[in-house]
Amino acid sequence: MPQLVKGGKYVFGWAGLKKDGLIRMPDKAFEEYKFEMTEKIILMSGSKASGGFSINRLHGILGSKIGQQIIDSIGYLRESRSFKTQRSEIIEVGDRLICWTILDEKKIICLSNELIDSLGLKIGSKLLVVRGSGLGPAFIARGPIYEEALKHDDLPAY
Repeated sequence: MPQLVKGGKYVFGWAGLKKDGLIRMPDKAFEEYKFEMTEKIILMSGSKASGGFSINRLHGILGSKIGQQIIDSIGYLRESRSFKTQRSEIIEVGDRLICWTILDEKKIICLSNELIDSLGLKIGSKLLVVRGSGLGPAFIARGPIYEEALKHDDLPAY
C-alpha cells in the first residue's frame, strides 16, 4: 500500500461508483480493517475538504468516543443486533450524514440514489480509498490527497 508523499496517508487505490450505486472495497482495506462478508456497516459522510464517506465496522463504532451518539441516531438495538432505521436511511448527526448498509460477499456496498445525491457524488465518480481512522477506510472525492493520487498511474482500481 503506497504513500503518495512522504508522511502522507496510505492509499489502497481507486474505487469507482458503478451503475446501481455499487462500489467495491479494496481487498487490502477489507483485510486491514477486519471486515466480514455480509457484515452490517456504518457509513458516515466525509469532511468538507475531502468529501466522500467512510465505512466503519459496527464493532469499532461501539467502542469509539462518538459511538453512542451514532448508534442511538441510527437506532441500533444491541439485544437483537438490528436497527430501527431502514438500510441506507440517512440520518443527520451534526454536520455528518450517517446510515447503515451491508457489505456483501463480493466486498461491495450499494449506495442508494438519495445517499449518492446527498454526498454530492454521481454514478461514475472515482473515489480514492485511503487509510482512515482506526474505524475504517475513507473513500474521498476531492482535496489535496485526491489531486496527488491523480498523478499516479500505478494505483489499483476496483
